[in-house]
Amino acid sequence: MKSQKHNQGETAELKVQIEKNLIEDLQTMSKNSDIPIEDIVAIAIKRFKSSHADYMGIKLDYP
Repeated sequence: MKSQKHNQGETAELKVQIEKNLIEDLQTMSKNSDIPIEDIVAIAIKRFKSSHADYMGIKLDYP
């Protein structure tokens, strides 16, 4: 996963209020992995999105 590129296209800023401990966890993860916080957040949102296609209005039909 470290070799994957994230945030390569056009970017925009998103300011959100989240729990302080989540911010501290992101900082720790970034420090320990040498992955920028922005990329960790992008990865997390992409994973959430793939698990919740229904939030995007996409109906998946699994057998």
